[in-house]
Amino acid sequence: MRVTRLTWSMLLSASALMMPLSAGAVEFTCWSPGGALLASAAGGYWTAERIANAIPFGETIGRGEGGLSEQRRGLKDTEAERAPINDAPYKFGGKLLFTLGGADYTASAQFVADDRIVMSAAHAAWGNGNQATNIRFYQGYAGGGGTLYQIDRVAVLLRWTEVSGNPPSMARSQFDYSVMRTTAASAVGKYELGIDGAHVDDNVTITGYPGRLDGGEYMYRETARITVQAGTAYDAGPHPMYGGGASGGAWFVTANNVHKAVSVVSSGAPDGVYGPSFTQETADLIAIVKNGCP
Repeated sequence: MRVTRLTWSMLLSASALMMPLSAGAVEFTCWSPGGALLASAAGGYWTAERIANAIPFGETIGRGEGGLSEQRRGLKDTEAERAPINDAPYKFGGKLLFTLGGADYTASAQFVADDRIVMSAAHAAWGNGNQATNIRFYQGYAGGGGTLYQIDRVAVLLRWTEVSGNPPSMARSQFDYSVMRTTAASAVGKYELGIDGAHVDDNVTITGYPGRLDGGEYMYRETARITVQAGTAYDAGPHPMYGGGASGGAWFVTANNVHKAVSVVSSGAPDGVYGPSFTQETADLIAIVKNGCP
């Protein structure tokens, strides 16, 4: 593990993404996920049995029914539906497989900003002082089918490692995203990165693999409205994909046939979900990971 502070001059020396980088500094921790049999052929560590037995990972917001407005009680009953996995932008996403603290888990992830960059939730990469290992991205996963991508670098913000042990909250979700690099380029395309790409009263489409729906075997989608934006975090609802497995799934908006990922699933409850609002710091971290965390 390395904890690194990158300055502007260091970022300029890297072959970064074709987007402006901030003059500030990014504090992050970056590692090689390694893991048992990760480099071996075909499925390696992730046999069909391991995938089937992996636990859909997620974090739940502690909202009581009595604290919900009449409006939000009604939103709870909205249904999610299967996403058309072969169509853009859904095909940019897939299931994330990883080991954390000795247990195997699944979450959701997608290609964003670069053909070798995958983004998910930070809590699907780092928790309780542990770094995730055996990380694989199963793009286009559907009923056991899809394309496996190996991951050679993964990073989270240093601030996430300081707050990851706290209960889920909107403030904590500001830092709840991870950036990973694949060893092969995406064959299906990617989301564009949406910096501060959605606001209060905007509708977003949220994707993921909720374990409570079809056993997490298929990507689902839901439409949610952003009700609060505070700091660099969102609160949106409803969230029928609650319950684990959808963590890390993209929140996206589409305009002029351009699909922009504006957040990922952090923590949720049936009536709502938290997620980070991507910033220039997000773009900077993507540039860092793309270049191998120099």
